[in-house]
Amino acid sequence: MSDVQRKDEIQGEIVHVYDGIEEADNDLPRWWLLTFYGAIAFAVIYWFAYHEYGIGPSLADVYAENMAARGANVVVTEESLIALAANADEVEAGRAIFMTNCMACHKDQGQGDIGPNLTDAYWIHGGTAMDIHTTISNGVLTAGMPPWAGPLGPNGVSRAAAFVLSIRDTNVAGKEPQGELFVPEGSPAPPDEAGAIDAPSPEPNEGVAATGG
Repeated sequence: MSDVQRKDEIQGEIVHVYDGIEEADNDLPRWWLLTFYGAIAFAVIYWFAYHEYGIGPSLADVYAENMAARGANVVVTEESLIALAANADEVEAGRAIFMTNCMACHKDQGQGDIGPNLTDAYWIHGGTAMDIHTTISNGVLTAGMPPWAGPLGPNGVSRAAAFVLSIRDTNVAGKEPQGELFVPEGSPAPPDEAGAIDAPSPEPNEGVAATGG
């Protein structure tokens, strides 16, 4: 190790050499120092403004507001979903969601392809409004259907469920019935259940996409 006082055209003033490695002793660039000290000043101001005195909303507050705007605090019930399914604008919004996220597996009219037919009276995971909403929210991982609660948000899930409710029992020709016959509460039972189509058990790859009938 030795001390050397010389000027290098690229490195500047060389003041030390350690095992053949030259060490310069130059001032840091002014822009770097301004950035460094500015970050420290911002952190101090931010801490007092947002956490100590609450002058502005914190990130947690902003997140809560955004979730509220997306309907995260709305209580979903059987009745509220049925009411959505009777609202043409909500159903149309749900149709747009369905066409974007669900059509690949359930086809454009919900008649089923990889996923089950959503227009008949047979449902693998229950046919009530809340059953449909839960299936969309949580997905069916064993069948390859992802949960849509995160990507769609609470309002998106409810609108998708409203659309599925609107096409339930429209009986579009498509994939054969799967699951169990669903009879809405208060509706008369089918006169001859023995004559109904035998619903096969779902295959591992069935039920994929936004809804699982």
